[in-house]
Amino acid sequence: MRMFRKIAVAGTAAAVSTVLFAGTALAAPSYADGLVVSSSGVKVRANATTTSRAVGSLGPWEKVRLSCQVQAKWVEGNNIWYRLHGQPGWVSARYVHNYTVVEWC
Repeated sequence: MRMFRKIAVAGTAAAVSTVLFAGTALAAPSYADGLVVSSSGVKVRANATTTSRAVGSLGPWEKVRLSCQVQAKWVEGNNIWYRLHGQPGWVSARYVHNYTVVEWC
């Protein structure tokens, strides 16, 4: 019986150290995943407002990476805007669904 306890404890310690090592080795991504949910796509704006100059566009159902979010100009009942990750510009959350948590800017 005593031998079984030592093996169980040793096995648990190895599992914990593996989990801790794996947790420190993998950094969390600096972006969130999103998807354009507008059937006509969405304009990418220079700033988080509909009056800002358009600097590009995203197609319908296009996957996007989002850096952070702010509260800004209301668009059809939604005042959240997402800053795109890896490219300049902002998109209204009214037309983009986030699948992971988006940090505040």
